[in-house]
Amino acid sequence: MATDSKGYTKRIYRSDNSKCKDCPLRQTCIGKSDFKKIEDSIDKPYYDRMHEKLSKKKEYAQKLSRIRSKTVEPVLGTLLNYLNLRRVNTRGMAGANKHVLLSAMSYNLKKYLKFIQRKAQIKVQAMPKPEIRWNTTETLLQYPKMTSIVSF
Repeated sequence: MATDSKGYTKRIYRSDNSKCKDCPLRQTCIGKSDFKKIEDSIDKPYYDRMHEKLSKKKEYAQKLSRIRSKTVEPVLGTLLNYLNLRRVNTRGMAGANKHVLLSAMSYNLKKYLKFIQRKAQIKVQAMPKPEIRWNTTETLLQYPKMTSIVSF
């Protein structure tokens, strides 16, 4: 096992020169090299098992495809189109990682804010009672339907 420059752990298989020496496909397979080199992920058995499952069970593959198209792809579309992930303008993996994490965090915050229940802020205030002077002629002008002044 070996780790490549990106940090992925891989299994490396090499053939002997003696095994490839008399092979009729040597030129197309390894070219001018002396050995055949194959690099596989340490998770290759899992990939192979899933590939076999998806190729044999078409209904299962379609179900997974529908689930993915409802859950994952809208998120990726939003990140690419609205949250500046079409191009990462940083250098190195660390900068790109920060950029992607900040975009994902802003997506999650926007989504979270949509689900917060906003309580209506209702302020009840009593209106001041209008001051009516019953003994003046101004009352008759303000309330023309009143025909007489009533005093208590």
